[in-house]
Amino acid sequence: IGQQLRFLARFPAGTEDFAARYFLPTARAVSAGVRQYSSTPEFLAVAYDLDALCREIRPAAHGPKPTSAPIHTAVTLCRNNCGGKCHLRVETAEGCLLRVLPGREEGEPFDHCIRWKGCLSTFLSPRRLRYPMKRVGKRGEGKFVRVSWDEAAHLIVENWIRIRDAYGPLSRFVNYSTGVSALIRPDRLAMRLLNADGGFLGRYGSYSAACAGYVTPYVYGDKLSGNSTEDILNTRLLLLWGHNPAETVFAPELARTIARARASGTRVIVIDPRRSDSAEKLADEWIPLRPSTDGALAAAMAYVICAEGLQDQAFLDRYCLGFDEAHMPEGIPPTESWRSYLFGGKDGIPKTPEWGEEITGVPADTIRSLARRYAAAKPACLLPGLGNQRTGNGEQTVRALAALACLTGNVGIPGGGAAGGGQTDEHPIPSFPLGKPGRSESISCFLWSQAVENGASMTAARDRVRGGEKLDTDVKMLFNLAGNALVNQHSDIRRTAQLLRDESRCEFILCSDLFMTPSAKFADLLLPAPSFLEEENIADPWRSGHALFYAAPVLPPLFGCRGEYEWLGDVARGLGLWEEWSEGRTPAQWLEHLYEALRAEAPELPPYEAFKAAGGHRYQNPKPYVAYENQIRDPEGHPFATPSGKIELVSPRLAALNLPEIPPGPDYVPCTEGPEDPLRAVYPLQLIGWHTKTRCHSIYDGNPDLEAEEPHRMWMHPEDAAARGLSTGDVAEVFNDRGRLRIPVLVTDGILPGVAAIPQGGWYDPDGNGTDRRGSINVLTSLRPTPLARGNPQHSNLAQVRKV
Repeated sequence: IGQQLRFLARFPAGTEDFAARYFLPTARAVSAGVRQYSSTPEFLAVAYDLDALCREIRPAAHGPKPTSAPIHTAVTLCRNNCGGKCHLRVETAEGCLLRVLPGREEGEPFDHCIRWKGCLSTFLSPRRLRYPMKRVGKRGEGKFVRVSWDEAAHLIVENWIRIRDAYGPLSRFVNYSTGVSALIRPDRLAMRLLNADGGFLGRYGSYSAACAGYVTPYVYGDKLSGNSTEDILNTRLLLLWGHNPAETVFAPELARTIARARASGTRVIVIDPRRSDSAEKLADEWIPLRPSTDGALAAAMAYVICAEGLQDQAFLDRYCLGFDEAHMPEGIPPTESWRSYLFGGKDGIPKTPEWGEEITGVPADTIRSLARRYAAAKPACLLPGLGNQRTGNGEQTVRALAALACLTGNVGIPGGGAAGGGQTDEHPIPSFPLGKPGRSESISCFLWSQAVENGASMTAARDRVRGGEKLDTDVKMLFNLAGNALVNQHSDIRRTAQLLRDESRCEFILCSDLFMTPSAKFADLLLPAPSFLEEENIADPWRSGHALFYAAPVLPPLFGCRGEYEWLGDVARGLGLWEEWSEGRTPAQWLEHLYEALRAEAPELPPYEAFKAAGGHRYQNPKPYVAYENQIRDPEGHPFATPSGKIELVSPRLAALNLPEIPPGPDYVPCTEGPEDPLRAVYPLQLIGWHTKTRCHSIYDGNPDLEAEEPHRMWMHPEDAAARGLSTGDVAEVFNDRGRLRIPVLVTDGILPGVAAIPQGGWYDPDGNGTDRRGSINVLTSLRPTPLARGNPQHSNLAQVRKV
């Protein structure tokens, strides 16, 4: 790289511009990496040399084109696992990628995402994997040797057959992965091939929305409780509850639509332990609360609404089951009604604002004011994010917020919001078929490490195994394709890594990725994959968007990279399953085939070639989706899909489970490692994560261009920092019984006292003593699943902090 820079520095301004665009991001990335991970004088000298060369070369502001060859501009789509699905303009010349720019057209507004700034220096960097490799050291050491693609396919087939024959189909598991969020997904390709060979242990749920997706059907009968984004323009009051669309890019146009609504008079309130970008940029008011106490705040608000007669009683009487003693399900005691719980009939404790203040930290007067405003502002939209349900009591939080929406009659009306899981039902979307089903058992995606450790003891009653009463084997073969949840994004990294190092448990781990991620280091066979710039695909926005997009390749696959369809095709041939698995189609033919099948359901879609040429299709004059509009308009003709046909605030099905943490109604239940846990005497700080705007989960971590936008730091309140002698920029050690990490500190009043926050997605990087040097929050998170969904309790952690 230094030689290239020295050579280009001798040439005129146009070539300097080319150097700045093409070589400087790589040079800066190498320099930053050397300085971060090495103290050897020889390596540091290289870093300083690169820094000096970077300063010598300046891009020409208005100079000539970087080369005499023509520059080609193509439009593609970012397929990251966020809601944006943003179009990007990519400039290339002579097969080289020069620039990545936001939007389809120059000058197009693009204020909802900054990650495009890191595309060039991430996906065109020396960190890319280049050829297949098999492990030669211990698992987790990251020591590999190069093998051919033929040898790689042979190793997969050999282990595939051995493990299948020794342990049966349920010994194979395709791990949760979202690095490719599009129609042709590596995990679904593998599942289809496994189904053709007898099946595999399936998974349900997600790391993002396990509790919301699992429990919303108990309330409403389905998951489709979200309104279309544009319906926000109809609301008078918007409660963004644990929702941060300004940074997460949760759905296309969501942040911009909220800004438009606010400009037209809608009041926006953000409820969050941390003063997020959404609280700063989109809101009129920020109400901080202690993590995992959302249900207590909802209960205290409901108490005020009911005590002052502000509830929509007609709505509750007609549509709801379990609000009061007169509308209880058969066999459930009247004291289990939600109203009885609110006024202390169940436990002798009225859920007053003062009660709520003691638990949540929100002042009682603020709770009263918020409750009155929410009840009076009809239509009002309670729009929850997913952070508040990634707690140890996440299911009860989801139920409490849905009950609050029902209490005010804001369900099924334009401008309202039913809370719950928040999915919409706008347009049909294509899905890659999994083929004929094999074994049908499945587990929560979060419990895969338990299935490796003691899968044969997992049952339906205790572990929510679906499709059978119990499993008959542990997981012995793991597929980790386009994902970093094998280690980095899974909880309790130290324990997870220890489990994976034991080769007597999981006997073969297959990974494909772009980089040597913390998860990839645990592979037995590691395969290099193309980036989104090198493959075509089709993608749809999250939840709401009225569109379908085409992602065009702008470069051929770099180095020796091959898409998962290609090498899985080699495996399918080795197993004698090629025809059944592929149906004789290439990936391009699958895309066209599945798109044309979708056109039968959505005839507005143009022919495939026109769809590709346009980069996608936006539906014309779409009708906004309002969740449960039909049920509210015509309850007899369109009952809710619950057993009673009503909204079940009190659920007989949940009561029958007899779980202490899941009562029949939407009561607040404190969770392990919440603010009321006695463990706070040892670990006094509640530790939460958040999705920083500089990463999509763990993608882009370590990118110098994005790190300059927002450094990776832990937020602490001034009171907590002062008690530990910490100032902004100091390095702190954060620890609990599960592990320890080091991370710089940002001291800010944008977070509650007693709470600390680390952005999730930093790549785990332990030193010789096991202390993580990058600040990967999952060193400290718990493997204890939530009680019902068996989901991810990401934000229920207690920890201590000290200055290094």
